This record gives sequence, C-alpha cells and structure tokens, in this order.
Amino acid sequence: MKTSKKGLGISIRGKARAAFNQYALCLRERRFSEAERSLRALKELSFQGAEFREGYLNALEGLLQSVRTGDERDFYNRMGKDEASLVKYYREFDQLRRSPVRTEFDRGYFTAWMDFLGFLGSQSDPVVDPEGV
Repeated sequence: MKTSKKGLGISIRGKARAAFNQYALCLRERRFSEAERSLRALKELSFQGAEFREGYLNALEGLLQSVRTGDERDFYNRMGKDEASLVKYYREFDQLRRSPVRTEFDRGYFTAWMDFLGFLGSQSDPVVDPEGV
C-alpha cells in the first residue's frame, strides 16, 4: 500500500509503523504530549538493528524538540512543506542514507526523516504551519 502520490513511503512495519503514524500525526497537529507517548511506545518496540533503531529514535526526538520550540534555525522549521519540497528533501535524505560511508546510526537517522517526510506527503490536506513561517 502506497502512502503518498509521489512514492514517498514509510520504511518500518507492523506495530512500529502504527506507533510512528500516531507520533507523526500528533506532531503534525502539535499535540506534543500524545506525540511523546507515541515516541515512548516506539522506544519499547524492536525494529531493524540496535544502532539503526538508535539513530531512528534520535531523529524523532530531535524532530519533536524542533517542532515544539519552533526554533527558526532548525531544519524542520525552515523547510518548505509543499509537496515539491517534501519530495526534494526526501530524495536528498535518501541519497545521504545510501552513502556507503554511513553508519547504521546514520542510516536510521536519515530513514526517520524520510519516513516523516513520507508521512507528510501522504496527507491529503496541505501541510499548514500554524505560525505562518
């Protein structure tokens, strides 16, 4: 099952995917307490290898912090959130992830970003920044 019109997808499966989807939805809607609960649920699940998982969860923790603070220096708060931008960033993270010199931690980190961008791209409503940034 595809998650978006542009072929952006979510890499994790099963219970981890359900927890990720809940996390991403809550984060997108700025429901931070619920996002934290979903992130805790993800931390209790095993997926991929330990180093990959650590990088993946590290990216999600950082993303939560970025969205919560709204710091304009953070990538998420500066990036374009239109469909073309999401596809562009997804592809850039994919190139970084595929680099042969990356560690499993790096691959997990970039995969988490790809999954989040894929989730945003799969939403039927446009991504709206509540602060108009």
